[in-house]
Amino acid sequence: MGVRDGVKYAKCIYWGDLDTHGFAILHRARSYLPSLQSVLMDEDTLLRHKALWVDEKEQHPAAELTLLTEAEQEVYQGLKRQRWGQNVRLEQERIAWDAAQSTLQRLAVPV
Repeated sequence: MGVRDGVKYAKCIYWGDLDTHGFAILHRARSYLPSLQSVLMDEDTLLRHKALWVDEKEQHPAAELTLLTEAEQEVYQGLKRQRWGQNVRLEQERIAWDAAQSTLQRLAVPV
């Protein structure tokens, strides 16, 4: 928790499945927490863990999620358009903890 201009705040991060529904959840959460930061939901993470991909049975129906950042929107659109394969999904729990720990610790440092 930090203090800025006399107001207490908490830095909030979201680490969800790297699939269309994970991005839809991030989008909905940002409607309540506009500064919510995603972690390990980028193209590099997706491609580094290709061996762990599973099938997303049914994609989220939204064509665009307006509360995503440009980079997040690129990955969302890539998933929707089958850029990396048919209904690609990387579940967050499939990523080894030691691979995620340094990223999460780095983000947990107070700003």
